[in-house]
Amino acid sequence: MGVDLGVELGEVFIQSATMCAERICRMTSTKIITIAKLVEYAFASPQRRASIIENALTPPVFILDTKYPEIEKAACHFLASHCSSDVRLVELDEQFKRQEVHTNHQEDRIFNAHDAIAHTREMKWPTEAELQLTPNLPKDFEIEGISVRVKPNVVAIQAKKGLKERSIGVVKPYYSRSFPLHSGTDAERGVLFATAIHWYVEQQLDHLGAADPGICFVGDVFSRRVHFGAPRFTQRRKQLTSIAQEIADRWEPIRLRKLSILEKVATRRS
Repeated sequence: MGVDLGVELGEVFIQSATMCAERICRMTSTKIITIAKLVEYAFASPQRRASIIENALTPPVFILDTKYPEIEKAACHFLASHCSSDVRLVELDEQFKRQEVHTNHQEDRIFNAHDAIAHTREMKWPTEAELQLTPNLPKDFEIEGISVRVKPNVVAIQAKKGLKERSIGVVKPYYSRSFPLHSGTDAERGVLFATAIHWYVEQQLDHLGAADPGICFVGDVFSRRVHFGAPRFTQRRKQLTSIAQEIADRWEPIRLRKLSILEKVATRRS
């Protein structure tokens, strides 16, 4: 028994050291944060703000194994059909039903994915503008040295009466139970998110038309609410700029501290 236990503990230490080494390799000094986490950072506690940057440096497994990226892709096809074809969402739902689960965590992920798909299909999406599935759009835009990852797939297009140039926006489904884009009657989180989308459109898609905050929107799927960009956005852009500046200033110190901790753990367990 003692020998077996010693062998098992040795294997655990080796695996742990290997994981630390892998996380060190994955860690990058490139400052990239998702648009969702940029907005969350604006409303987070100091402790949570540090965690957001740490998770951006090396995303933990519980973040990486959500089904949301697959669901979002299927949702974009649904939106581009003006919500008339949910074939991809239904197929994805059936695929998840057939997956084997071996832990409570995996089971929770599957149940959560089913809920996300159901909410996507049932919520009321704005369909006044023409919605086009547009792959290969720029993934990011820059604010104060931070690459903000948007990864859009659906462009909204609307002709304006009397104007030759068409209006352009981006539609983004949003999946998160832990950080809804409203708090009570306050929808400022959602407005800030959609305003950041509008800024992305203005920066990256100006060749397609004029960026219009009225057709830049984020759909908070679990809350079944849609939030549009602010028509008067100057103050919110200043807020986003200050947030990005703070993240940029804190990124390297947090990266070096986290790197030092991982290197110590890896050395101790090797």
